[in-house]
Amino acid sequence: MQDIIIRRARKYEAEKAIQDHVKRGCEIIFPLTEFSKQGKTFDRDSYNRHVFAGHNYSSVWMAKLRRVEG
Repeated sequence: MQDIIIRRARKYEAEKAIQDHVKRGCEIIFPLTEFSKQGKTFDRDSYNRHVFAGHNYSSVWMAKLRRVEG
């Protein structure tokens, strides 16, 4: 049986999705966890050279569920 992966940008949205799936007969096999990554953003100047423009940060909330058999 295939696992259900919940992936949301906001924690409250992920919690609501997990609650809905649990009501329908799923169990949590990997708890709700925040994954984040950071990077650098570059832009081009008037001479078409790469110039550092700033840092960017993104995060995602993920959990894994499985349907209970029986």
